[in-house]
Amino acid sequence: MKKRMLYLLKGAMLIAIWTLSLHLFAQNLTVSGTVKDTAGDLLIGVTVQVQGTSIGTVTDADGRFVLQNVPSSSSLEISYVGMQTVVMPVDGRTNLDIVLREDTEILDELVVIGYGTQRRREITGSVTNVSAENFNKGVARDAADLLQGKVAGLNITTPSGDVTVGSRIRLRGVSTLQNDQGPFVVIDGIPGGDLQTVAPQDIESISVLKDASSAAIYGSRSAGGVILITTKRGSGVRTMVSYDGYMAVSTLANKPDLLTADQWRAYARETERDASEFDRYNANTDWFDEITHAGITQNHGVSLSGGGSTNNYRASFNYLNREGVVRDNDLERFNFRFQLQQRAINDRLRIGLTGSATMGEWNEANKYNFVLAYNMLPVYPVKLDNGEWFDSRDYDQGNPVRNQTYNQDVRKNIHFYGAGDLSFTIFDGLDIKTTLYKDRHTEERSQYLHSETQAGRNDGGYALRENKIWDKTLMEWTLDYTTTFGVSDRHRLNALAGYSWEENEYSFLKAANRNFTTDLLGANNLESGQGLRPNDVGSAKNMSRLISFFARAHYAYDERYMITATLRRDGSSKFGANHKWGIFPSVSAAWGISQESFMENVNWINDLKLRVGYGVTGNQAGLDPYKTLQLYGTSGTYYDNGAWLTAYKISQNANPNLKWEETAMFNIGLDFFIFNERINGTIEWYDKRTKDMLYTYRVPTPPYLHSDMMANVGDMKNTGVELALNIEAIRTRDFNWNTSLTLAHNRNEITRMSNDVYTTSRIMVGDAWVRGGSGRTTHVIEEGYPVGQFYGPKYVGISDDGKYIFLNKEGQEVNSVTAEDYTYIGSAQPDLTYGWNNQFNFKSWDLSFFFRGTLGNKVLNMGRMTYGHPGYLIGANALNDPLIYQLKVVPEYSSLYVEDASHLRLDNFALGYTFNTNGVNWLDRARVYVTGQNLFVLTNYKGLDPEVDENRNNGLAPGVEDREYYPKARTFSVGISLTF
Repeated sequence: MKKRMLYLLKGAMLIAIWTLSLHLFAQNLTVSGTVKDTAGDLLIGVTVQVQGTSIGTVTDADGRFVLQNVPSSSSLEISYVGMQTVVMPVDGRTNLDIVLREDTEILDELVVIGYGTQRRREITGSVTNVSAENFNKGVARDAADLLQGKVAGLNITTPSGDVTVGSRIRLRGVSTLQNDQGPFVVIDGIPGGDLQTVAPQDIESISVLKDASSAAIYGSRSAGGVILITTKRGSGVRTMVSYDGYMAVSTLANKPDLLTADQWRAYARETERDASEFDRYNANTDWFDEITHAGITQNHGVSLSGGGSTNNYRASFNYLNREGVVRDNDLERFNFRFQLQQRAINDRLRIGLTGSATMGEWNEANKYNFVLAYNMLPVYPVKLDNGEWFDSRDYDQGNPVRNQTYNQDVRKNIHFYGAGDLSFTIFDGLDIKTTLYKDRHTEERSQYLHSETQAGRNDGGYALRENKIWDKTLMEWTLDYTTTFGVSDRHRLNALAGYSWEENEYSFLKAANRNFTTDLLGANNLESGQGLRPNDVGSAKNMSRLISFFARAHYAYDERYMITATLRRDGSSKFGANHKWGIFPSVSAAWGISQESFMENVNWINDLKLRVGYGVTGNQAGLDPYKTLQLYGTSGTYYDNGAWLTAYKISQNANPNLKWEETAMFNIGLDFFIFNERINGTIEWYDKRTKDMLYTYRVPTPPYLHSDMMANVGDMKNTGVELALNIEAIRTRDFNWNTSLTLAHNRNEITRMSNDVYTTSRIMVGDAWVRGGSGRTTHVIEEGYPVGQFYGPKYVGISDDGKYIFLNKEGQEVNSVTAEDYTYIGSAQPDLTYGWNNQFNFKSWDLSFFFRGTLGNKVLNMGRMTYGHPGYLIGANALNDPLIYQLKVVPEYSSLYVEDASHLRLDNFALGYTFNTNGVNWLDRARVYVTGQNLFVLTNYKGLDPEVDENRNNGLAPGVEDREYYPKARTFSVGISLTF
């Protein structure tokens, strides 16, 4: 009986289990659907996974997914890079349409720092990251244009309208008396990159390391800050093809208001000058119009990217053809780049290959043609009635159009590099990586100045050929360890150690000749010239090495307390035997105030972090490899024993004590995210002090064998305050408005110029060129004053008899002054730089505009000083300026011409429309756009543009608009972006 009951019970249990399994199986579903973003675009490669299980898939090329055996009561987790992760209950549904929103939780995003990445909320140094969607729109010279106004304290200027010249970059003021003042560039982890080798369309993000605590990991080359560029990588489950192209037209934004022919004739007669001989030409020539035109630019970029579970790849090609607004100025460039990464051994082994090739050809404008356009009278014709060129051989005159037509200065370059890296995870958290990099850059120049043009007539034709080669080899090894420990993994530790070996080699060769019997062969037949001079043939070669050891440790506890320390030891062959090695340490800490218990009820603050950092960085940029050695150079010839022999003399003193410039910076910052992260920003204060500045000083002979020597003598400091503010002003389903503001104030001061060996009270630099005034300087380098300090006579007015009135050193009004009466008449450095950016999105439309400007800086208007008076008539034209009716004397440099250059510029405007491509299977995304750049400038400055080249006289005499200034362009473009 018991046995029978046992069998019945087992049978009942089997029936019950079978019935239950049928019921459960009946509840498992096949779920399908689509995933889109808020704009309605289908998303490819989105991960869709049943929460808590291994069941998952990714969306296909149509943004669709299918999951089988999904429990009806389960939930799906949908995740995608850059989007908020969504958890959606199935609730028995078999079809789901899912919308992902952009991830606004930027505190947890990874930011590229030196030799690695770090979560934004744990960064202890001053680091600003700008991603591709926030780059400036429109025509970009290089990667620097993408950052214009985006980073507080990063001053990016466009020195002129020359399309062959890149942007000037300076971070947190002047920190050296050397020519190279810009930040150190790192591209995809490779130090010492060239912005021209990366097409702007290939860039994913740019990080700027602003303080010494974040930049010190790059040691002796990071005193000017560091710019880290990360290029785009392949991803996703299928191959994607993208195209981005635009056409643009550029015109002169401003040109000098010179007298017309009628105005010039009337003025000449009014001042009792004989202008009758020029009436016979019956011409009314605007020489600036003649040498300029509307420049056309076209840019086309194509990329191919993709990947799978164990690899990713991306290849891109970019073509740029850009005409300047000056007729003899253009640029053509090809960029090719590829990236491949392969993963193996369960992703423990990662092998990466990167290659890049840049080929360019450009015509460099002869900027002296601007001087001729000023000087040539408007009553002169470009050509005579018989079709022959008109020309003038008067002083400083010549036909600039003829110069442009017959003369050439063509340069070509090829720049390619390859990098391979291998990473291996020894065990979870410990990675070893090795990188090998090889770079070669060649440049050739071919210049010919026609014998019948102003530029070449004194030489009977002039030809020049040059070749330059730069080679670079880099090897690096790093060991990176990351771990978490403690309760809930509240402790996070990262440690990095590395070694770097770098070799740079440069070679140069040139040959020139003069006095050719024919101009037909240009620079292609140098041996036919009859005017060879001793310095027309030359060659050079140098080599330098840099060896480095570096380390970093970062510790974070519960996102509340963070500390980072770095140490780098550099050894450079550039420096003297006594100072080849330098040590560059840094330490920084951060306090996550918002994570403290007393902040729990302060709901409107999402994150509040205080940062403090100190570090030491170095500078060796712009320093020739053999500056520490005694060098000999040629010095003519001498006759001995029946033959002429080359003479040599000492051209450089030895200095075995030459060493690094060192810059120490203390930085305090406050980062904040408030009101549900709708507002975020940073306030920072820094104190930046440079010591042992490199400069070439005059020395006595004897005991020295040469009259000057480079030495470490001076000190300089920069102190400043920066504000960066980002506001998500409006956020709705159909309309968004984001606005951002950057403000920066920097005060520069030279604190020491001399020591016991090298003494100087001041250094006079710059050249206030006017006819009869050659040799007068414009700036002074002096203790207690900033670099860029103008120094000259104080202008009071103009007397009734047309003479200048100045103040002398006793405060008296006089008509003439000497150097003893000179005083400080303004600084080229601004009191404030600012940028204001706005981004609007309405359904499929997007609009952005960007203002930037400065306050308090001065610019020497050399064009007005030279041509705003009657002194050149009849020898040159003059500006249509009231001064020409008041002055009766030749011009003289003074505060009259050092003008306020404060300005507000509408730098960028862009309008775009993104099409709905849901019904087009082969097209994922399509956007068209129009942009405008340099649309207008509001300023009291009377010259062509208040923003001029900061590197004049090696950066020691900035803020001068000289006669050869190439005016900036105003550019409009129309473009299209497609993704297949």
